[in-house]
Amino acid sequence: MSTVTLIAVETGLFMSAMAFSAWISHAAHRAAMEVYSGVRDGVRLSRRTRRLMLIYVYGGRVTIALGVVPFVGLALIQIGASGGSSEAATLAYLFALVLFLTTMYVAIGAGMTIFSLNTMIARGLRGERA
Repeated sequence: MSTVTLIAVETGLFMSAMAFSAWISHAAHRAAMEVYSGVRDGVRLSRRTRRLMLIYVYGGRVTIALGVVPFVGLALIQIGASGGSSEAATLAYLFALVLFLTTMYVAIGAGMTIFSLNTMIARGLRGERA
């Protein structure tokens, strides 16, 4: 495979992983805002429903992001190790590093969000201003 083709494949994988990460992060953010506000489609949610949404909806979307994005990074590492050219290998490793850093960022942010929203639900608070 030529260097140009290899770089195109790497770039396509990277861009699709980043687009997927942005899309799933937006979907998770919407779910977190519903848990935070305690309202979904104009209906107030109970504590139990909010906690279940936090676990299954928000947690599920974050888990999907944490599962897919690093696997694309691993695929890029495999492509870089395949021995096409040094330029293509360097780019593959750089893209993989960015995807792994993105995964760590999402994991830390999700942990903080889950902890804070769970504490808020346990206290009986909603995202309303006093």
